[in-house]
Amino acid sequence: MGRVLLIIGAVAGGLVLAFGLLGLVLAVAQPDANQSDEVLGAVFFIVVGLAVAAPCTFFAYRLGGRGAPPWVPAGSAALANPGADLVERYLGWFTWSQQALGGDAISLHSAAMAAMASGSTDNATAAASAEAVRQSTRIAASGATPAAPNAAKVRMLARIGASTAGLLEPSERVIVSFYGLNKAMDVWGALFGAIGRSIAASKSGAVFVTVTDRRVIALIAGQYSGLANRVGLIEPRTTVSVKAGKFVLFGRSVSIKGTGGASVSLRVPRQWQPEAGMAVDMLSSSIGQLGAVGIVR
Repeated sequence: MGRVLLIIGAVAGGLVLAFGLLGLVLAVAQPDANQSDEVLGAVFFIVVGLAVAAPCTFFAYRLGGRGAPPWVPAGSAALANPGADLVERYLGWFTWSQQALGGDAISLHSAAMAAMASGSTDNATAAASAEAVRQSTRIAASGATPAAPNAAKVRMLARIGASTAGLLEPSERVIVSFYGLNKAMDVWGALFGAIGRSIAASKSGAVFVTVTDRRVIALIAGQYSGLANRVGLIEPRTTVSVKAGKFVLFGRSVSIKGTGGASVSLRVPRQWQPEAGMAVDMLSSSIGQLGAVGIVR
């Protein structure tokens, strides 16, 4: 369906482009008193036609035919699709943790991920409870009042959790995860305009960052739905550097770079600032210390 819409857009843009070219030819071949206005109008249609036809044609070609692999940005490793059942598992454990343990979105996410990483149900409940105790220590140290998670954040956490669960090592603990907009989409916007940016964002517009007790895991996903489809960065916490800008109207820029050259750059929306701030503090501070927000590493 998406490719059909792209083809329709390419045809419509092509028609507008052809109309503009025809108008330009007529304005030049048959000059009159309004020639400058006619040329300007024709150029306008040409620009609009190109702005629509070029990105639609490009992405329709890249999406390819029926058995072709989906388009993904170059230079990143492929990530297997773990299946939608992991989303349901995550939501089940998140709900259980919320009812049985309570806490804020960060604590509940850590508890749900601990449960998913465990084996049997008994082990899972014990792991979730133990993680909730650790997170309660964090809350007590920070003096913060836990905020109740909203539905939109829970849905996004489910995407992050389901995408990350299969990459966790044995006994690895998830401490905090957050979502951001992939700043690489700015390049597509500059090249192909709003339409090109929107199409590219549907494939790789989101970045899922998870900080565990050992590593930093950053995954690339579609901005609007679905699980992650590419690995942006997976490295030990001690080998990454992080840069975070000040919060502005549209969010906060965060860049994470590993020693191997892999990196991600994202813009974190306002509702994910607490999680991003905790992650930045953890990666900026020495391991094993209490940070400014009272995180226990």
